[in-house]
Amino acid sequence: MLFRSYVFSSVFTDEAAPGSQNGGQGITSDYIFLMNVDNGSAAAIWQTQYFALARLNRVIAFADKVIATNAADQQIINRAKAEALVLRALAHIKIVSYFSPNPKDDASLAGVLADKIIATTEKPVRVTNAAFYRSIHADLDAAITIFNSNTATYAAASRTFYPSRALAQALKARAFALKGDYTNAEVFANTVINSSGISLATTQAQYDAVFHTHNESPNTEVIFRLKRTVQQNAQASNLNNGWVSVANRVNGSPFYEVSRALYNKLVEVPGDFRLNTTVHLTGTSPSLINPNYATATDVRNTDIIVLHKHGGQAAVTATNGYNPDFMVARLSEMYFIRAEARVAAGDLAGAATAIKTIRDARFATAQPAPVYASAQAAWKGILDERRLELSFEGFRFIDLKRIGTLAGAGLDRDASEYASSSWSFPAANPSNLPLTSTKFALPVPQVEIVGNPAIQQNPGY
Repeated sequence: MLFRSYVFSSVFTDEAAPGSQNGGQGITSDYIFLMNVDNGSAAAIWQTQYFALARLNRVIAFADKVIATNAADQQIINRAKAEALVLRALAHIKIVSYFSPNPKDDASLAGVLADKIIATTEKPVRVTNAAFYRSIHADLDAAITIFNSNTATYAAASRTFYPSRALAQALKARAFALKGDYTNAEVFANTVINSSGISLATTQAQYDAVFHTHNESPNTEVIFRLKRTVQQNAQASNLNNGWVSVANRVNGSPFYEVSRALYNKLVEVPGDFRLNTTVHLTGTSPSLINPNYATATDVRNTDIIVLHKHGGQAAVTATNGYNPDFMVARLSEMYFIRAEARVAAGDLAGAATAIKTIRDARFATAQPAPVYASAQAAWKGILDERRLELSFEGFRFIDLKRIGTLAGAGLDRDASEYASSSWSFPAANPSNLPLTSTKFALPVPQVEIVGNPAIQQNPGY
Protein backbone atom coordinates (compact mmCIF):
# COMPACT_ATOMS: atom_id res chain seq x y z
CA MET A 1 0.00 0.00 0.00
CA LEU A 2 1.60 3.20 -1.21
CA PHE A 3 0.25 5.43 1.55
CA ARG A 4 1.89 3.42 4.33
CA SER A 5 5.13 5.43 4.28
CA TYR A 6 3.15 8.69 4.56
CA VAL A 7 1.04 7.38 7.43
CA PHE A 8 3.87 5.59 9.21
CA SER A 9 6.08 8.68 9.17
CA SER A 10 3.32 10.72 10.81
CA VAL A 11 2.18 8.17 13.41
CA PHE A 12 5.58 6.83 14.49
CA THR A 13 6.83 10.40 15.07
CA ASP A 14 4.89 13.43 16.27
CA GLU A 15 2.71 14.63 13.40
CA ALA A 16 -0.32 12.49 14.19
CA ALA A 17 -2.09 11.43 17.37
CA PRO A 18 -4.85 8.90 18.05
CA GLY A 19 -8.19 10.22 16.83
CA SER A 20 -11.58 10.30 18.48
CA GLN A 21 -12.73 7.30 16.43
CA ASN A 22 -9.60 5.22 16.79
CA GLY A 23 -10.62 1.61 17.11
CA GLY A 24 -7.16 0.25 17.67
CA GLN A 25 -5.38 1.36 14.48
CA GLY A 26 -1.66 1.60 15.22
CA ILE A 27 -1.96 2.24 18.96
CA THR A 28 -0.45 -1.12 19.85
CA SER A 29 2.35 -0.86 17.29
CA ASP A 30 3.56 2.21 15.39
CA TYR A 31 2.27 4.85 17.82
CA ILE A 32 4.00 3.22 20.77
CA PHE A 33 7.20 2.57 18.80
CA LEU A 34 6.76 -1.19 18.69
CA MET A 35 8.98 -2.20 15.81
CA ASN A 36 9.90 -5.78 14.97
CA VAL A 37 10.44 -8.02 11.96
CA ASP A 38 6.69 -8.55 11.55
CA ASN A 39 5.77 -4.85 11.58
CA GLY A 40 3.20 -4.19 8.86
CA SER A 41 4.40 -0.68 8.02
CA ALA A 42 8.01 -1.74 7.55
CA ALA A 43 6.89 -4.63 5.35
CA ALA A 44 4.63 -2.39 3.26
CA ILE A 45 7.36 0.21 2.70
CA TRP A 46 9.87 -2.48 1.66
CA GLN A 47 7.47 -4.39 -0.56
CA THR A 48 6.00 -1.32 -2.26
CA GLN A 49 9.45 -0.20 -3.42
CA TYR A 50 10.45 -3.61 -4.75
CA PHE A 51 7.05 -4.15 -6.35
CA ALA A 52 7.63 -0.93 -8.28
CA LEU A 53 11.26 -1.73 -9.05
CA ALA A 54 10.34 -5.08 -10.61
CA ARG A 55 8.12 -3.28 -13.11
CA LEU A 56 10.40 -0.32 -13.70
CA ASN A 57 13.30 -2.63 -14.51
CA ARG A 58 11.25 -4.22 -17.24
CA VAL A 59 10.38 -0.85 -18.77
CA ILE A 60 14.05 0.15 -18.74
CA ALA A 61 15.27 -3.19 -20.12
CA PHE A 62 12.72 -3.42 -22.91
CA ALA A 63 12.55 0.26 -23.95
CA ASP A 64 15.58 -0.19 -26.18
CA LYS A 65 13.97 -3.20 -27.86
CA VAL A 66 10.75 -1.49 -28.88
CA ILE A 67 10.78 -0.59 -32.57
CA ALA A 68 9.48 2.92 -33.15
CA THR A 69 7.14 3.60 -36.05
CA ASN A 70 8.52 7.11 -36.60
CA ALA A 71 10.78 9.72 -35.03
CA ALA A 72 8.06 11.13 -32.80
CA ASP A 73 7.30 7.64 -31.51
CA GLN A 74 10.97 7.15 -30.65
CA GLN A 75 10.90 10.32 -28.58
CA ILE A 76 7.97 8.96 -26.57
CA ILE A 77 9.81 5.67 -26.00
CA ASN A 78 12.91 7.57 -24.89
CA ARG A 79 10.87 9.69 -22.53
CA ALA A 80 9.23 6.60 -21.01
CA LYS A 81 12.68 5.14 -20.33
CA ALA A 82 13.84 8.38 -18.70
CA GLU A 83 10.73 8.45 -16.52
CA ALA A 84 11.36 4.87 -15.41
CA LEU A 85 15.00 5.67 -14.58
CA VAL A 86 13.88 8.55 -12.36
CA LEU A 87 11.32 6.41 -10.56
CA ARG A 88 13.87 3.65 -10.05
CA ALA A 89 16.16 6.17 -8.38
CA LEU A 90 13.27 7.38 -6.22
CA ALA A 91 12.54 3.84 -5.01
CA HIS A 92 16.19 3.26 -4.17
CA ILE A 93 16.34 6.57 -2.26
CA LYS A 94 13.39 5.43 -0.16
CA ILE A 95 15.08 2.13 0.65
CA VAL A 96 18.26 3.91 1.82
CA SER A 97 16.17 6.39 3.82
CA TYR A 98 14.15 3.83 5.75
CA PHE A 99 16.38 0.78 5.97
CA SER A 100 19.97 2.01 6.18
CA PRO A 101 21.18 2.41 9.78
CA ASN A 102 23.21 5.43 8.67
CA PRO A 103 22.53 6.94 5.21
CA LYS A 104 25.61 9.16 5.57
CA ASP A 105 27.98 6.20 5.87
CA ASP A 106 29.05 4.68 2.55
CA ALA A 107 29.82 1.37 4.25
CA SER A 108 26.43 1.01 5.95
CA LEU A 109 24.02 -1.46 4.38
CA ALA A 110 21.05 -0.16 2.40
CA GLY A 111 18.94 -2.85 0.73
CA VAL A 112 18.98 -5.19 -2.22
CA LEU A 113 20.07 -3.19 -5.25
CA ALA A 114 17.41 -3.75 -7.90
CA ASP A 115 19.07 -2.16 -10.92
CA LYS A 116 18.14 -5.05 -13.22
CA ILE A 117 15.46 -7.70 -13.59
CA ILE A 118 16.05 -10.13 -10.73
CA ALA A 119 15.25 -13.74 -11.54
CA THR A 120 13.13 -15.72 -9.10
CA THR A 121 16.00 -18.16 -8.68
CA GLU A 122 18.40 -15.46 -7.45
CA LYS A 123 19.12 -14.86 -3.75
CA PRO A 124 20.60 -11.35 -3.71
CA VAL A 125 22.06 -9.79 -0.57
CA ARG A 126 21.95 -6.24 0.71
CA VAL A 127 24.69 -3.94 -0.55
CA THR A 128 26.21 -0.75 0.81
CA ASN A 129 24.90 2.79 0.65
CA ALA A 130 27.81 3.59 -1.66
CA ALA A 131 26.51 1.08 -4.22
CA PHE A 132 23.02 2.50 -3.90
CA TYR A 133 24.16 6.10 -4.34
CA ARG A 134 26.19 5.17 -7.42
CA SER A 135 23.13 3.56 -8.97
CA ILE A 136 20.81 6.39 -7.95
CA HIS A 137 22.98 9.09 -9.50
CA ALA A 138 23.75 7.01 -12.59
CA ASP A 139 20.02 6.58 -13.22
CA LEU A 140 19.28 10.24 -12.65
CA ASP A 141 22.18 11.39 -14.83
CA ALA A 142 21.06 9.06 -17.63
CA ALA A 143 17.51 10.37 -17.34
CA ILE A 144 18.68 13.99 -17.44
CA THR A 145 20.69 13.27 -20.59
CA ILE A 146 17.58 11.84 -22.27
CA PHE A 147 15.36 14.72 -21.11
CA ASN A 148 17.88 17.29 -22.40
CA SER A 149 17.31 16.19 -25.99
CA ASN A 150 13.78 14.83 -25.77
CA THR A 151 11.08 16.52 -27.83
CA ALA A 152 8.01 14.61 -26.58
CA THR A 153 5.70 17.04 -24.78
CA TYR A 154 3.14 17.00 -21.99
CA ALA A 155 -0.08 18.92 -21.70
CA ALA A 156 0.57 21.87 -19.37
CA ALA A 157 -2.15 20.78 -16.96
CA SER A 158 -0.63 17.33 -16.51
CA ARG A 159 3.09 18.13 -16.34
CA THR A 160 3.35 17.30 -12.65
CA PHE A 161 1.95 13.80 -13.25
CA TYR A 162 5.14 12.66 -14.99
CA PRO A 163 8.76 12.37 -13.89
CA SER A 164 10.77 15.17 -15.48
CA ARG A 165 14.23 16.67 -15.69
CA ALA A 166 13.30 18.92 -12.77
CA LEU A 167 12.33 15.87 -10.69
CA ALA A 168 15.60 14.12 -11.59
CA GLN A 169 17.53 17.19 -10.46
CA ALA A 170 15.44 17.48 -7.30
CA LEU A 171 16.08 13.83 -6.45
CA LYS A 172 19.80 14.33 -6.92
CA ALA A 173 19.57 17.18 -4.41
CA ARG A 174 17.56 14.94 -2.04
CA ALA A 175 20.00 12.03 -2.37
CA PHE A 176 23.05 14.22 -1.82
CA ALA A 177 21.41 15.78 1.26
CA LEU A 178 20.58 12.31 2.58
CA LYS A 179 24.24 11.40 2.17
CA GLY A 180 25.31 14.64 3.85
CA ASP A 181 27.09 15.85 0.69
CA TYR A 182 25.81 19.39 0.85
CA THR A 183 28.17 20.83 -1.74
CA ASN A 184 26.47 18.79 -4.46
CA ALA A 185 23.04 18.95 -2.82
CA GLU A 186 23.08 22.73 -3.03
CA VAL A 187 24.14 22.70 -6.69
CA PHE A 188 21.11 20.67 -7.71
CA ALA A 189 18.69 22.40 -5.33
CA ASN A 190 19.72 25.73 -6.83
CA THR A 191 19.37 24.32 -10.34
CA VAL A 192 15.75 23.39 -9.65
CA ILE A 193 15.01 26.72 -7.96
CA ASN A 194 16.61 28.79 -10.71
CA SER A 195 15.83 26.88 -13.90
CA SER A 196 12.75 24.67 -13.45
CA GLY A 197 10.30 27.51 -14.05
CA ILE A 198 8.41 26.43 -10.92
CA SER A 199 7.62 28.97 -8.20
CA LEU A 200 6.25 28.76 -4.67
CA ALA A 201 2.53 29.17 -4.00
CA THR A 202 2.10 32.59 -2.41
CA THR A 203 -1.58 32.79 -1.42
CA GLN A 204 -3.86 30.72 0.77
CA ALA A 205 -5.98 29.82 -2.26
CA GLN A 206 -3.00 28.61 -4.28
CA TYR A 207 -1.53 26.64 -1.39
CA ASP A 208 -4.91 25.02 -0.71
CA ALA A 209 -5.24 24.16 -4.39
CA VAL A 210 -1.94 22.25 -4.32
CA PHE A 211 -3.30 19.82 -1.74
CA HIS A 212 -7.09 20.00 -1.75
CA THR A 213 -8.09 20.19 -5.41
CA HIS A 214 -4.80 19.83 -7.34
CA ASN A 215 -5.79 22.64 -9.71
CA GLU A 216 -3.07 25.09 -8.77
CA SER A 217 -1.80 27.38 -11.51
CA PRO A 218 0.74 25.79 -13.88
CA ASN A 219 4.32 25.77 -12.60
CA THR A 220 3.25 26.44 -9.03
CA GLU A 221 4.91 24.57 -6.17
CA VAL A 222 4.64 20.98 -7.42
CA ILE A 223 7.55 19.18 -9.06
CA PHE A 224 5.94 15.73 -9.08
CA ARG A 225 2.82 14.06 -7.71
CA LEU A 226 1.54 10.52 -8.05
CA LYS A 227 -1.77 11.11 -9.78
CA ARG A 228 -4.88 9.35 -8.53
CA THR A 229 -8.12 8.91 -10.50
CA VAL A 230 -11.71 8.51 -9.34
CA GLN A 231 -11.67 4.97 -10.70
CA GLN A 232 -8.93 4.14 -8.18
CA ASN A 233 -11.01 5.28 -5.21
CA ALA A 234 -10.75 2.59 -2.55
CA GLN A 235 -10.40 2.80 1.21
CA ALA A 236 -7.34 0.56 1.20
CA SER A 237 -5.40 2.89 -1.10
CA ASN A 238 -6.80 6.44 -0.81
CA LEU A 239 -4.24 8.70 0.84
CA ASN A 240 -6.75 10.47 3.10
CA ASN A 241 -7.95 7.10 4.37
CA GLY A 242 -4.62 6.66 6.07
CA TRP A 243 -6.01 8.86 8.85
CA VAL A 244 -9.82 8.92 8.44
CA SER A 245 -12.33 6.24 7.50
CA VAL A 246 -14.78 8.38 5.51
CA ALA A 247 -13.97 12.09 5.19
CA ASN A 248 -11.71 14.84 6.55
CA ARG A 249 -14.10 16.09 9.22
CA VAL A 250 -15.14 15.33 12.79
CA ASN A 251 -18.06 13.21 11.60
CA GLY A 252 -15.84 11.49 9.02
CA SER A 253 -14.50 8.96 11.53
CA PRO A 254 -10.96 10.24 12.13
CA PHE A 255 -8.89 7.50 13.71
CA TYR A 256 -5.78 9.67 13.58
CA GLU A 257 -5.66 13.45 13.89
CA VAL A 258 -3.18 16.28 13.72
CA SER A 259 -1.13 16.08 16.90
CA ARG A 260 -1.61 18.74 19.55
CA ALA A 261 2.08 19.54 19.47
CA LEU A 262 2.02 20.18 15.71
CA TYR A 263 -1.21 22.21 15.94
CA ASN A 264 0.35 24.41 18.63
CA LYS A 265 3.26 25.08 16.29
CA LEU A 266 0.93 25.92 13.39
CA VAL A 267 -0.95 28.54 15.43
CA GLU A 268 2.19 30.01 16.97
CA VAL A 269 2.45 32.77 14.36
CA PRO A 270 -0.98 34.07 13.24
CA GLY A 271 -1.69 34.08 9.52
CA ASP A 272 0.27 31.00 8.48
CA PHE A 273 -1.44 29.54 5.38
CA ARG A 274 -0.33 26.07 6.40
CA LEU A 275 -2.71 26.01 9.37
CA ASN A 276 -5.90 26.14 7.29
CA THR A 277 -4.46 23.83 4.65
CA THR A 278 -3.46 21.21 7.21
CA VAL A 279 -6.34 21.43 9.72
CA HIS A 280 -10.09 21.41 8.98
CA LEU A 281 -11.21 24.55 10.83
CA THR A 282 -14.30 25.86 9.01
CA GLY A 283 -17.31 24.44 7.16
CA THR A 284 -19.05 21.12 7.70
CA SER A 285 -18.21 19.35 10.95
CA PRO A 286 -14.95 21.23 11.61
CA SER A 287 -12.33 20.43 14.21
CA LEU A 288 -13.10 20.93 17.88
CA ILE A 289 -10.34 23.02 19.43
CA ASN A 290 -10.33 22.92 23.22
CA PRO A 291 -8.20 25.74 24.69
CA ASN A 292 -8.19 23.86 28.00
CA TYR A 293 -7.15 20.54 26.47
CA ALA A 294 -4.24 20.10 28.87
CA THR A 295 -6.60 19.74 31.85
CA ALA A 296 -9.66 18.33 30.03
CA THR A 297 -11.14 15.16 31.49
CA ASP A 298 -12.13 13.92 28.03
CA VAL A 299 -9.53 15.27 25.62
CA ARG A 300 -10.36 12.47 23.18
CA ASN A 301 -13.84 13.87 22.45
CA THR A 302 -13.34 17.57 23.18
CA ASP A 303 -10.09 18.32 21.32
CA ILE A 304 -10.49 16.79 17.85
CA ILE A 305 -8.01 18.29 15.36
CA VAL A 306 -8.92 16.84 11.97
CA LEU A 307 -6.33 16.49 9.23
CA HIS A 308 -7.39 18.43 6.13
CA LYS A 309 -4.23 18.45 4.02
CA HIS A 310 -4.88 15.56 1.66
CA GLY A 311 -7.95 16.31 -0.42
CA GLY A 312 -9.58 18.84 1.88
CA GLN A 313 -13.36 18.55 1.91
CA ALA A 314 -13.45 17.12 -1.61
CA ALA A 315 -11.88 13.81 -0.58
CA VAL A 316 -14.51 11.11 -0.13
CA THR A 317 -14.41 7.36 0.17
CA ALA A 318 -16.95 6.25 -2.41
CA THR A 319 -17.16 4.59 -5.80
CA ASN A 320 -15.84 7.05 -8.39
CA GLY A 321 -15.28 9.60 -5.64
CA TYR A 322 -12.44 12.12 -5.55
CA ASN A 323 -9.28 10.88 -3.88
CA PRO A 324 -6.16 12.99 -3.46
CA ASP A 325 -2.84 12.69 -5.22
CA PHE A 326 0.39 11.76 -3.43
CA MET A 327 2.79 14.69 -3.23
CA VAL A 328 6.31 13.44 -3.95
CA ALA A 329 8.42 16.55 -4.54
CA ARG A 330 7.72 20.25 -4.12
CA LEU A 331 9.83 23.34 -4.64
CA SER A 332 9.88 24.23 -0.95
CA GLU A 333 12.01 21.13 -0.29
CA MET A 334 14.71 22.62 -2.51
CA TYR A 335 14.80 25.78 -0.40
CA PHE A 336 15.19 23.63 2.70
CA ILE A 337 18.09 21.78 1.12
CA ARG A 338 19.64 25.15 0.23
CA ALA A 339 19.23 26.21 3.88
CA GLU A 340 20.82 22.98 5.14
CA ALA A 341 23.73 23.44 2.75
CA ARG A 342 24.28 26.98 4.00
CA VAL A 343 24.45 25.76 7.61
CA ALA A 344 26.89 23.03 6.59
CA ALA A 345 29.02 25.75 4.95
CA GLY A 346 28.92 27.93 8.06
CA ASP A 347 26.67 30.55 6.44
CA LEU A 348 23.92 30.95 9.03
CA ALA A 349 22.63 34.16 7.45
CA GLY A 350 22.30 32.37 4.12
CA ALA A 351 20.30 29.62 5.81
CA ALA A 352 18.02 32.23 7.36
CA THR A 353 17.47 33.83 3.95
CA ALA A 354 16.36 30.50 2.47
CA ILE A 355 13.93 29.91 5.34
CA LYS A 356 12.59 33.44 5.02
CA THR A 357 11.81 32.80 1.35
CA ILE A 358 9.53 29.93 2.34
CA ARG A 359 7.92 31.85 5.21
CA ASP A 360 7.28 34.89 3.02
CA ALA A 361 5.39 32.61 0.63
CA ARG A 362 3.26 31.17 3.45
CA PHE A 363 2.07 34.47 4.89
CA ALA A 364 0.23 37.41 3.35
CA THR A 365 3.00 39.77 4.47
CA ALA A 366 6.78 39.49 4.50
CA GLN A 367 8.19 37.76 7.56
CA PRO A 368 11.30 38.66 9.53
CA ALA A 369 14.34 36.56 8.79
CA PRO A 370 15.19 34.18 11.61
CA VAL A 371 18.38 34.85 13.54
CA TYR A 372 20.39 31.75 14.40
CA ALA A 373 22.90 32.04 17.24
CA SER A 374 24.65 28.79 16.38
CA ALA A 375 24.74 26.00 13.84
CA GLN A 376 22.65 23.82 16.15
CA ALA A 377 20.03 26.56 16.40
CA ALA A 378 19.97 26.81 12.61
CA TRP A 379 19.51 23.06 12.20
CA LYS A 380 16.70 23.22 14.77
CA GLY A 381 15.07 26.11 12.90
CA ILE A 382 15.20 24.18 9.63
CA LEU A 383 13.86 21.01 11.25
CA ASP A 384 10.97 22.95 12.80
CA GLU A 385 10.12 24.68 9.54
CA ARG A 386 10.22 21.39 7.62
CA ARG A 387 7.77 20.02 10.18
CA LEU A 388 5.29 22.81 9.44
CA GLU A 389 5.74 22.75 5.68
CA LEU A 390 6.08 19.05 4.91
CA SER A 391 3.80 17.51 7.53
CA PHE A 392 1.97 14.34 6.51
CA GLU A 393 3.99 14.10 3.28
CA GLY A 394 6.27 11.31 4.50
CA PHE A 395 9.31 13.37 5.56
CA ARG A 396 9.27 13.61 9.37
CA PHE A 397 10.73 10.18 10.19
CA ILE A 398 13.58 10.71 7.73
CA ASP A 399 14.15 14.33 8.80
CA LEU A 400 14.58 13.33 12.45
CA LYS A 401 16.94 10.56 11.35
CA ARG A 402 18.96 12.89 9.07
CA ILE A 403 19.28 16.11 11.05
CA GLY A 404 17.61 15.60 14.43
CA THR A 405 20.90 15.05 16.24
CA LEU A 406 22.47 18.08 14.54
CA ALA A 407 19.48 20.10 15.75
CA GLY A 408 19.71 18.75 19.31
CA ALA A 409 16.06 17.78 18.91
CA GLY A 410 13.84 14.74 19.21
CA LEU A 411 10.21 13.76 19.02
CA ASP A 412 7.76 16.39 20.27
CA ARG A 413 4.49 14.90 21.53
CA ASP A 414 1.99 16.57 23.85
CA ALA A 415 1.41 14.55 27.02
CA SER A 416 -2.37 14.95 26.66
CA GLU A 417 -2.25 12.47 23.80
CA TYR A 418 -0.56 9.63 25.61
CA ALA A 419 -0.86 10.34 29.34
CA SER A 420 -4.40 11.56 30.07
CA SER A 421 -7.61 10.12 31.43
CA SER A 422 -8.76 9.66 27.82
CA TRP A 423 -5.58 8.20 26.38
CA SER A 424 -3.17 6.14 28.43
CA PHE A 425 -0.22 4.94 26.39
CA PRO A 426 2.88 5.16 28.61
CA ALA A 427 4.96 3.54 25.90
CA ALA A 428 4.15 6.47 23.57
CA ASN A 429 6.17 8.89 25.67
CA PRO A 430 8.74 10.30 23.22
CA SER A 431 11.49 9.68 25.77
CA ASN A 432 11.11 6.03 24.78
CA LEU A 433 12.41 6.73 21.29
CA PRO A 434 15.70 8.64 21.37
CA LEU A 435 17.23 9.42 18.01
CA THR A 436 19.96 6.90 18.78
CA SER A 437 17.39 4.09 18.69
CA THR A 438 18.03 1.30 16.21
CA LYS A 439 14.33 1.65 15.28
CA PHE A 440 15.20 4.53 12.98
CA ALA A 441 16.43 1.81 10.63
CA LEU A 442 13.43 -0.35 9.88
CA PRO A 443 13.77 -4.14 9.92
CA VAL A 444 13.95 -6.18 6.76
CA PRO A 445 10.56 -7.97 6.81
CA GLN A 446 10.71 -11.49 8.21
CA VAL A 447 8.81 -12.80 5.19
CA GLU A 448 11.67 -11.55 3.00
CA ILE A 449 14.28 -13.31 5.10
CA VAL A 450 12.27 -16.54 5.09
CA GLY A 451 12.24 -16.40 1.29
CA ASN A 452 15.89 -15.40 1.06
CA PRO A 453 17.97 -16.24 4.16
CA ALA A 454 20.99 -14.55 2.56
CA ILE A 455 19.55 -11.07 3.23
CA GLN A 456 21.21 -9.45 6.25
CA GLN A 457 18.97 -8.11 9.03
CA ASN A 458 19.51 -4.70 10.66
CA PRO A 459 21.00 -4.45 14.17
CA GLY A 460 18.46 -4.60 16.98
CA TYR A 461 16.13 -7.10 15.31
